[in-house]
Amino acid sequence: MYFYAQLNEHNICTGVSQLSGEITANNMIPITEMNVDLLWRKYENGQWSEEKFEPISTAPITEFEETKRRLDDVEMAIAAILGGAV
Repeated sequence: MYFYAQLNEHNICTGVSQLSGEITANNMIPITEMNVDLLWRKYENGQWSEEKFEPISTAPITEFEETKRRLDDVEMAIAAILGGAV
């Protein structure tokens, strides 16, 4: 078996793979074992960073999440009314 860490355009590991055959690609770094701890680490000069560079989501709130937030607001308002709060 062959194990690889897949790098993105910034040399950040975005995936680890176990393959049946050897491959040669600039963004696929051979590793000794399946090690998911390499995810989000930067690979520079043959070394892995201690720091992780996890992505920050900029995705918009989905319709479900917005509906859930509104439902939570309504439930809090009802609880306040039933509890006598103003």
